[in-house]
Amino acid sequence: MWTFFLFCYNNHMKKIDVHKRNRRIVTIYSLIIRAASLFARKKEGVKIVKLGDLPRPPYLVISTHASFMDFFISIKANQPYKPYWVSTIEEYIDKDYIFRALGIIPKRKFTNDPISASLVMDALQTRKKSLIVYPEARYSFVGKPERIDRGLAKLAKMCEVPIVFMQCNGDYLRDPQWGDHKIRKVKGMVAYMRCIVKRRQVKEMSVEEINMLIDQNFKYDDEKFQLDHHIKIDYPNRAVGIERILYKCPHCGKEYEMSSSGSTFKCDACGATYSYNEDGTISCTNGDSKFTKVSDWYYWEKDCVRKEVNDGTYFFEDDIRLEHLEGVGVGFVPMQGNFHLTHSIDKGIVVTDDNGVVYERSSLQSYAIHIEYDYKKRGGCIDLATNTETYFAYPLNNVKALTKIHFAVEIIYDKLKGDLKKED
Repeated sequence: MWTFFLFCYNNHMKKIDVHKRNRRIVTIYSLIIRAASLFARKKEGVKIVKLGDLPRPPYLVISTHASFMDFFISIKANQPYKPYWVSTIEEYIDKDYIFRALGIIPKRKFTNDPISASLVMDALQTRKKSLIVYPEARYSFVGKPERIDRGLAKLAKMCEVPIVFMQCNGDYLRDPQWGDHKIRKVKGMVAYMRCIVKRRQVKEMSVEEINMLIDQNFKYDDEKFQLDHHIKIDYPNRAVGIERILYKCPHCGKEYEMSSSGSTFKCDACGATYSYNEDGTISCTNGDSKFTKVSDWYYWEKDCVRKEVNDGTYFFEDDIRLEHLEGVGVGFVPMQGNFHLTHSIDKGIVVTDDNGVVYERSSLQSYAIHIEYDYKKRGGCIDLATNTETYFAYPLNNVKALTKIHFAVEIIYDKLKGDLKKED
């Protein structure tokens, strides 16, 4: 009896092994997830359109990523084949065995782990299976592409596999990541699947040329899709949470003073109020509209952060709650102590406690960062990972700054990379 309880406890505390060799996909679990996919797609009325000739496995699938529905769409689109997947490690909590049985490979976001890369290559080269990757490595915040992984072309080249693109339209509209996660009814959702780099091209083209083809094809725009297809979303609380991405007022310039309620959002500093309309556009109800699209406002904020970085004035700091990913059945556990996070151009992200530095992430360590606006109802946080550990940092005083940090990481990386090229 005690041996049984000890086994259960040890398994409960077991760390998620990102280096464990891929196992064969278990058929029964594959059939179950296919059934779940069918139910989800039928309920939402998603149409899948395959364009042109598609290759036989192995091939690399790169998919847009705006909600969990992308997962179900990809399952159907790749039938009758059983592909492997790459998923963020925190999704493995309480699902380790099932995920591995489905062929899902865990990875820590925005880390360069050669062993994880070897597992990905094993799925394509040794097992001769297809592999589905979400190259943005996080959900799209405005229904348009976020920055994507530049290593995909190199992976396809090394494994000599074609690249297939999955473009899912309407997922962002159904469940925007900044929202309250109440599913909105979206009619006419459609996904397109097409081969964008053929096997012959992979062999003949350079990595740079393949990356150019990926960039030319990896495009989607859910705002345009909504307007073009006359999709109306009448969910009454459709603007709730939009201040998570639209954190700066274009009228008075104040940051973190935005709030939302129902279908409207406003600046609490100057009173400028906007309506989030049923067709996805926005309009000022008490003055001139500075923007009519959420994405235009979002990219304007990014330009503002770029100016701060170029001027050398960007800096963020806050006290944080720090949680560490402990084990399969445990998940994230709060760490004891007083923690402080700073983000600067020259030093990157640094977390300290009363005894000194706990975590460091240089500005050139990765090209992007993952943020969560409300992880499992525990608050907004920043994903801080190494090749062996994962931490979630929850700002205690300024959680509305998450989107700005997301912008700044990318902009600082680009600036420093550009400076290095000039020196060369």
